[in-house]
Amino acid sequence: MTETPVQINYPSLEGAECPYPQYEWLREDQPVYRIPGTTDFLVTRYEDAAQVARDWKVFSSVGSRTAHNPFSETGMSKETQSLVEADPPSHRDKRNLCAEAFKPKKLAAQVPTITAICDSLIDDFIDKGEVDLVAEFAEHIPPRVVARMLGFTESDFDWLNGWSRVDNSGLSFLPKDVQERSRVAASRATEHLIEAIEARRDAPTGDELSDMIQRHVERDGQFDLDYILDNTVTLIRGGVITTAHTIATIMLLLLQNPAEMQRVRADNRRIATVAEESLRIESPTQWVPRRVTTDTELGGQHIPAGSRVLIMVGAANRDEREFTDPTRFDADRKSAVPHMAFGAGNHFCLGAPLARLEIKIAFERLLTRLSDIRLAEGQDFSHVASAQFRGLNELRLAFTRSS
Repeated sequence: MTETPVQINYPSLEGAECPYPQYEWLREDQPVYRIPGTTDFLVTRYEDAAQVARDWKVFSSVGSRTAHNPFSETGMSKETQSLVEADPPSHRDKRNLCAEAFKPKKLAAQVPTITAICDSLIDDFIDKGEVDLVAEFAEHIPPRVVARMLGFTESDFDWLNGWSRVDNSGLSFLPKDVQERSRVAASRATEHLIEAIEARRDAPTGDELSDMIQRHVERDGQFDLDYILDNTVTLIRGGVITTAHTIATIMLLLLQNPAEMQRVRADNRRIATVAEESLRIESPTQWVPRRVTTDTELGGQHIPAGSRVLIMVGAANRDEREFTDPTRFDADRKSAVPHMAFGAGNHFCLGAPLARLEIKIAFERLLTRLSDIRLAEGQDFSHVASAQFRGLNELRLAFTRSS
């Protein structure tokens, strides 16, 4: 074991701006690392991370987030209520309740809506010749899409978008004042959501939220508010801020790799492969937690029952053992293993098809309507203050309107 050249201070706000040197040292010297003074372990090698993600009997989702969940004071603290905290077989039933919204026919029906949202946002800035792609475009697409799927209106966009920024599992690693603001935001948003759920229970409106309530009542023979509340939260939070981060990240990577930008412009089918490589090299969710059910050993490290294991997705996706030259952006990369940005095993991201569709349409519209896209001067490319999610604070661009 070599002396660490960097301080291991991630997850934390201080370590979040550039965690990659820490990941590299951990993968080489302490691939299963116990955070001093805690029972939290960081798992940074791909093989170990995949094992944790798939072995739900030893590395359970139940209880992995509850103690750190800002929603726990809003009627959502029951471990058995949470889709993201469930293990088989209950996880399957909860997942099936939400899965209908992401079936191919349902997603195909969303294409005109997503296209209209993207074009409307571009309309708002196209005559200026400049844009902060984060604040004026990327952050608005996912919440508007999800809101309309669930039957919400434009007046709901602000609380939906603000709610999605809550770190959730990463909250315990943040300063106390940030934790409190997150809890207040979650509480206010939950009040809105409860009103909407109860209204649709009494008078269905033909949207995905109404349909989910109906499926739940027909299947279970009763209406459980907490159950529907949690499933709805999963739909809202699952892909809002992470998809927004990914859109901005893809644009930055394309501008830093102009040859790839030219290839995408010539063939927009390449957007999909560019997106997958972007998800790998700059994973929007840097880690996800599991709770250990029994004393076990991983990577030569003893892990006692009750410990929390953090699957370090951002580290696993840059593991030299699985990805050749992993710090290089390569949209033509051929790998024997998939990236883990959408997870693995039972908890593979339910909303991944929607995220991919939003990214595809966003870039089709941007690259059709904007030409000569370039980075504005004077930006520092800093990242959001989060202990779990990774995305740019801003991405200021200049461009020419396409003729």
